[in-house]
Amino acid sequence: MLARVFLFLCLNALTARAVSIVNYNATVNDRFASGYPSTPVANGSVSFVGAGLDWSGVGWDSALPSRSVAMISDQHFVFANHYQPGSTIQFLSPILGTVVSYTVQSVTRLNSPVNGQPSDFSVGRLTTALNPAHGIATYPVLDLPSLNDYLGLQVMIYGHGGIAGTNSPRIGLNEIEDFFHYDEDGNILDNTFFVGYDFDSGSTGQAQFEGGDSGSPTFAYLHGQLALVGTHSATGTVSGQPWSFDNFIPVYLDQMSTLGVDFTTVPEPARAMLLLAGLSAIGLRRKKSGA
Repeated sequence: MLARVFLFLCLNALTARAVSIVNYNATVNDRFASGYPSTPVANGSVSFVGAGLDWSGVGWDSALPSRSVAMISDQHFVFANHYQPGSTIQFLSPILGTVVSYTVQSVTRLNSPVNGQPSDFSVGRLTTALNPAHGIATYPVLDLPSLNDYLGLQVMIYGHGGIAGTNSPRIGLNEIEDFFHYDEDGNILDNTFFVGYDFDSGSTGQAQFEGGDSGSPTFAYLHGQLALVGTHSATGTVSGQPWSFDNFIPVYLDQMSTLGVDFTTVPEPARAMLLLAGLSAIGLRRKKSGA
């Protein structure tokens, strides 16, 4: 079993540190070449780690551009509950080439699939659906048959480029290592279900969350498209090794269906209920807060 995990929510933005990427290079890792957040220009370099992929569905809070969310349907977005978005979400329209704004109507905190307690994963709803004329992407959820099928998958981690929001968001890489339960609220109830990534400072391009990254998405790359895996929630250490932790989206699909979220999954067909059935069987790590 893993040693005790010392975990901190990725909420506090006390310094100007960006998401940590080993041997960070602006040409390779920045989503935008210039102008973020008011007049962002997409990074068109062939060296960009996200080249050829549609990032338009990852928007930012107009009041705090370092805070990002991802569209999961044409009217719903996902984020970490402890890092609530403001009233306006902005996107770069790939058709218009300009920033467009949408108003947040409501947010809903979903419950842990383990015990029904309120989790750190939430879904937001826009007052209007995305305008097709804006060309903004929505992302499917990577829904594999079992938790073990996710282990070892390379993922793309999206994070902020500076607390002030004037630096481009950044994208790095990592691999899925394990799954965890966590008692976020300190009431001895494991209310949050995490997917975790360890951090190897010797691996070029590997990313680790920093304060202020909460809510930003993690994607897998499947059949030429981005597929959602998680939303950033916390950082911590396991046996002295840095780890990053995401809310694991696939285990919330049934709740989102009940909520009326018109999401899609890849590959199809797959069922989240198979994942839920395996939550206890995989021997998940039970963590208690060390903060």
